[in-house]
Amino acid sequence: MPDLGFAAFVERNRPRYTRYAQARLASDTDGADAVRATLDYAWEDWDWLLGQPSLAADVWDELRYQVRCLSSAAPSREGEVVAIYRGLPETSADSVLLCHLLGLAVGEAAELMGLETPAVQAGLAVACRALPHLAERGRI
Repeated sequence: MPDLGFAAFVERNRPRYTRYAQARLASDTDGADAVRATLDYAWEDWDWLLGQPSLAADVWDELRYQVRCLSSAAPSREGEVVAIYRGLPETSADSVLLCHLLGLAVGEAAELMGLETPAVQAGLAVACRALPHLAERGRI
């Protein structure tokens, strides 16, 4: 019998996970593979994840891991995404990608990553200081 909590988690997060993974990877297939592997991990460890301080953060970390594994073979097709991840700490880069390139609100990005809103705001501030050329173009 399927776990309704897990089904709701997948329904809510799969589309956003997929947009993130596809933005970071060279092909839509790679993005779908990263999301599938992440959700398989979550399903296998669902009971354990429910007992963790932040289920969202743990699953987000797994998604990042899956994306890193696939991006080592073929990085993003978007040069700007590659530049952001080369020039920033991962949380800041994720914040920029989610909020500015994919259009999520800061609170929604924070919830997706399992962070508090001020952590995402701080990541965006770091990005503005570290990559002023993107900030000037309105990309951060």
